[in-house]
Amino acid sequence: MPFLPTPAAAEASLWAIILFPLAGALINGLFGRRIGKGNTTLVAIGAMVGSLAVAAIVFYWVLTTRNLRYQGAPWIAVTGADGRAIVNVAWGLLVDRLSGTLLLVVTGVGTLIHVYSASYMSHEDDAGYARFFTYLNLFVAAMLTLVLGDSLVLTFVGWEGVGLCSYLLIGFWYTDEQKAFAGRKAFITNRVGDFGFLVGVFSLLAIFGTSSYADLANLARVITPDAPIASGIFAGWTYQSAITFAMLGLFVGAVGKSAQLPLYIWLPDAMAGPTPVSALIHAATMVTAGVYLVARNSMLFSLAPVAMATVTIVGAATALFAAVIAFTQNDIKKVLAYSTVSQLGFMFIGVGCGAWWAGVLHLVTHAFFKGCLFLGAGSVMHGMGDETDLRKMGGLARKMPHTHWTFLVATISATGIIPLAGFWSKDAILGNALFSANPAWHQVGPIAWAVGSLAALGTAFYMTRLYWLTFMGKPRTHAAEHAHESSYVMTVPLMVLAVLAAVGLFLGLPGHSPVSELYARFVEPVFAAGTERLHEVGHFHPGAHPAWPYFAAWGIGLAGTVVAFLMYGRGWTRLPAALAATLPRTYQFMVDKFQVDELYEAAVIRPLGALAKGLWRVIDVFLIDGLMVNGVARLVGFFGSVSRLAQNGDVQRYAAYMALAAAAILATVLGVGAQ
Repeated sequence: MPFLPTPAAAEASLWAIILFPLAGALINGLFGRRIGKGNTTLVAIGAMVGSLAVAAIVFYWVLTTRNLRYQGAPWIAVTGADGRAIVNVAWGLLVDRLSGTLLLVVTGVGTLIHVYSASYMSHEDDAGYARFFTYLNLFVAAMLTLVLGDSLVLTFVGWEGVGLCSYLLIGFWYTDEQKAFAGRKAFITNRVGDFGFLVGVFSLLAIFGTSSYADLANLARVITPDAPIASGIFAGWTYQSAITFAMLGLFVGAVGKSAQLPLYIWLPDAMAGPTPVSALIHAATMVTAGVYLVARNSMLFSLAPVAMATVTIVGAATALFAAVIAFTQNDIKKVLAYSTVSQLGFMFIGVGCGAWWAGVLHLVTHAFFKGCLFLGAGSVMHGMGDETDLRKMGGLARKMPHTHWTFLVATISATGIIPLAGFWSKDAILGNALFSANPAWHQVGPIAWAVGSLAALGTAFYMTRLYWLTFMGKPRTHAAEHAHESSYVMTVPLMVLAVLAAVGLFLGLPGHSPVSELYARFVEPVFAAGTERLHEVGHFHPGAHPAWPYFAAWGIGLAGTVVAFLMYGRGWTRLPAALAATLPRTYQFMVDKFQVDELYEAAVIRPLGALAKGLWRVIDVFLIDGLMVNGVARLVGFFGSVSRLAQNGDVQRYAAYMALAAAAILATVLGVGAQ
């Protein structure tokens, strides 16, 4: 197209995608409180629109021609004694069909959330309003760095950036100790995962001497997995064993960032932040970074079947575990939080069983429907005076029609009901898991399908429960009776996301027509090498599975929906209370989220606290303060006090001391002379 820049110019402008929101954060951070809310909004949203425009141009060239890469200056260079480069890392950016997809999701959904936030956060004063949009723009810049980086090292820069910004945004209302604690909890939990990420990066640097995605993929193609490594810390290991170790390290990082078992505990508490933060961080961007990391390194994971089996098993367990917890939660944002954890588990099933395109497709559709759900929850809270308890809602369909219809569309998509987008992406994951086999454990795929199907049944149940308690029936409180619809600034982004949650189905339609499995064919070049390797080692991944899993998935989603409808919408309304009364301990155990936080408190936090306190007493109090600082001072003071005994101001005594000293000196001298 003649009015678009050339591919070379587009490559040179890749940094602009990051610099637009970074500049917005800088301007609002320095001047936001002085220029007023209107100008702050203009700067923040304008930065996002600029980033989205450049991302769209870049995506056009990736779609029509080739990958785009900006090769920056060298950043980290380590040479050996012979002058040969051991490690070489440059500031480089890469856009292919995978990162291009994430670019559109981050900038597109991020722009809608910025627009929504302009109304949702309008009650803040000028300083708080500017601070919020500063953090929001800065978060997007960090996430874009994570996506665009052409090496694991630059990805880690963005990885840490989104961790910092999530801490700032979750604890935005830091004067509330509970909200501030939630921010600290998210930050510290993610540091545990980040240690694993660093182990994986350093391991790959030790094995291959590079962290560049392109170089790693090329080297992975030519190595012999069973061949031993000649030198370095992995000397004697086979390439497959060393790569498996590195991939498990990267996956630990993904577990922390994407809230998988056992490091999921930070995400539900992160709902303490403003609702737009939940939509941006916990639906569309940061929590999907772990899925992107696994998909980006698909070629390396294809050489590590044990790591792939681990990814699949953890994903399946997380999907079911979080879905069960969501059954009994009564906070509208907490239900959506556990739903996010569960849906991330589905994504890991996809990338773990080799259906990388399906896992990434669910990432995209999840950004649409879960972003809509979180923003819809924020609209409900806005219309009900910040109420979040489902038991105090009801009848909002008539009070908030725009919020209701968009929430309904997103709920159907999340539930996995034909024909909306969530059904096709979720079934693509489960179907491909069922018909895949892993050399490390041939049954991991079918087991993941069975566990994932139970989780899908649970998803349909708790999402229908959430929708019905919120919008159907009669208002159960005064706040619900007097609820009001939100402004168009908030509802228009809901409408856009609801439309995307519906039309996104065309990306995953199965079959053999020109419009079938569009996304699978679109990203096929990115995952081709990894898929070929899986075929070589016996990991069968047919891609298109038979038709019956589609009908099974539809039946599962419909069954969960019907059961929830009967329990909360029609004649079985007393059943939930009866079950809670019959099994009070079990019910309370589920309400308490299986007391995982209490388990961490007893097994990790208290022992580490006691250990830290003991070490503090020994090292700080006794060794440093007691011996090295105060001890030296006391010793000097002791010698000083002893010396002071001879310095009492008695001149006659001084004269006597001098005489005795002189006599001693003379005696010594005369004695020496006599000898």
